[in-house]
Amino acid sequence: MFLTTSEYAPRLRSRLAREQQLAQDAVERGWPREVERHKAIAERIRGLLADLGESAEPGPDDHC
Repeated sequence: MFLTTSEYAPRLRSRLAREQQLAQDAVERGWPREVERHKAIAERIRGLLADLGESAEPGPDDHC
């Protein structure tokens, strides 16, 4: 069983930012399937952060 804790939130936020960048890149390249995939991953990460009671916005201690 995999359990995510609030200590992992900075890494989740970093991954969220990367997925958003990748989705934008896919938009610019005209790759709709990749846009869909990266947006779905980003939404899942937002859900994990919400479940942890954490913000999706980068925090001052996020260095990942």
